[in-house]
Amino acid sequence: MKEQNILNLWKAQDSKIEQILKLNTEILKEQISQRSKKALFGLKAEKITGLVFGSLYLFILGGLLAYTIKYSPFANNFFLVAIAVIFLINIKVFIDYIKHLVMASQIDFTGPVIAIQQELMELKFNLVRDMRFWYLQLPFYTLFQLGFIDFSSNIPMVWLVIQLVITFLFTLAAIWIFIHMKPKNASDKKVKWLIDMAGGKQIEKATEHLMEIKNYR
Repeated sequence: MKEQNILNLWKAQDSKIEQILKLNTEILKEQISQRSKKALFGLKAEKITGLVFGSLYLFILGGLLAYTIKYSPFANNFFLVAIAVIFLINIKVFIDYIKHLVMASQIDFTGPVIAIQQELMELKFNLVRDMRFWYLQLPFYTLFQLGFIDFSSNIPMVWLVIQLVITFLFTLAAIWIFIHMKPKNASDKKVKWLIDMAGGKQIEKATEHLMEIKNYR
């Protein structure tokens, strides 16, 4: 009888210990989940800031574009083309920022780890795919001053060579980014640096925290 009582007592203690361990594990998982969520907060803050300043930038670009179309104050169309392309690409950037912000906000960190990881991966893939087009505007920033040049008159050869070299280098950079900015190249140092600048680092941190949760399962 005494042995049975001792056995029952052990079972009761084992049950309590199991419940305590389960509770502690759940608390730990919740804490790690919150750290993952907090890591992604930086991405959201960056996108919100980008949207605020981006709206102001688009307003300025739109005003310049409208003024140039209406009054044609420049010697040629280089300024108009540059402003138009930069304006259109930045509209895409603005829309992409909204999309990324919505995707990040819709991630439910209380759900299954695999589902959260898939959503984070999809967010990163979208970020990488969209960034390819953002940098196509780079060479057009070198064309503004050409709008003030009268090509029917004599142009200093040194200035023209410098202009061509700068535009060529920016064009090469834009093409290189467009070609290499793909999910499969995300581990490349240059590509990774660009991705991290656009919020990829926060996504990576959130994913790393989730791996800690996965280890407890």
